[in-house]
Amino acid sequence: MQEPVESSGATAAVCANCGAPLGGEYCAQCGERRMHPDEHTLRHVAGEWFEAFSHGEGRLFNSLRTLLFKPGELTREYFRGRRVPYTRPVALFFAVNLLYFLLAVLQTFNTSLNTQLEMSPLVGVKQALVMRRVAAAPVSGAEAALLAGDYWRAENPSVANAGKSAEPSAVVSADGAVPARDAKTFAALQSYGKRYDERTDALSRALVIALVPMLACWLWLALAPWRRGLAELSIFATHTWAALLLILLVFGWAWTGLVHAMLWLRGELPAFLRTDLYGSATLGLLILFYVYCALRNHFRFGWLGSGALCLWTMAGLYLSLELYRVLLFFVTVYALH
Repeated sequence: MQEPVESSGATAAVCANCGAPLGGEYCAQCGERRMHPDEHTLRHVAGEWFEAFSHGEGRLFNSLRTLLFKPGELTREYFRGRRVPYTRPVALFFAVNLLYFLLAVLQTFNTSLNTQLEMSPLVGVKQALVMRRVAAAPVSGAEAALLAGDYWRAENPSVANAGKSAEPSAVVSADGAVPARDAKTFAALQSYGKRYDERTDALSRALVIALVPMLACWLWLALAPWRRGLAELSIFATHTWAALLLILLVFGWAWTGLVHAMLWLRGELPAFLRTDLYGSATLGLLILFYVYCALRNHFRFGWLGSGALCLWTMAGLYLSLELYRVLLFFVTVYALH
């Protein structure tokens, strides 16, 4: 094998990378471009930066605009073979994922330990697993549930006290004072919870990609009779989840802006902004409308078929999100040990 020959300038006769003879602008063996003398100038470097931004970032902006305002069109373009004007699906997903976790107001995918132990699937299994790691002595299932309840109330004192529980130890102070039951184990649980929340925040950014194959497999269960393969459904699921992350990002900022605007104009919030109910309902309707449009545009079913598939897809989104939270819990717990 020839050793690469160091050379510069337009008259170089051999490739600087592999040493093969050059017969044109690009090496026929490895594809390396011929070096020119002006490539070491500031003007050339500035030109490369401008080209990279206008071409690469232009494709990203074009993809984001199409993804958000033309549901399903990006997937159709991909399978038409028109891929050059757009960012590739996986790269687009990770770009949106980065934007979401850097800028998002709504932390939909980052589930804290107190929520995992009280309001998610497999609560009993989760409580037992955590208590085995924090308690010095074995803890029964009933005791684990009581400690998990105290921990949730300590992390959410305003919600807990608003419930006016009849149990004395259920009422906690605003600073999350330790209940009287088992102070030592409870303190260990709080310490573990802080480490858990820090780790799960980082892991959630990587594990969110697991939502894509979950949705693709769910759609395949419904669309297999129409010969829709997993490859096509994976691209559709990638674009769909990227779009949902964008919707969550934009909606979170819009809703937060509305809250601040109302406080500035009126000095207090109207009734519909004092609860998450209206915000969640509005967000749910936005997602429902987007998913319906994306399904109908890409799969070309009628309104009835698209509506039925939309309901199926919404159920899949909910189930995949719950499964994701279970996965996130176990990955985080085992990552801490």
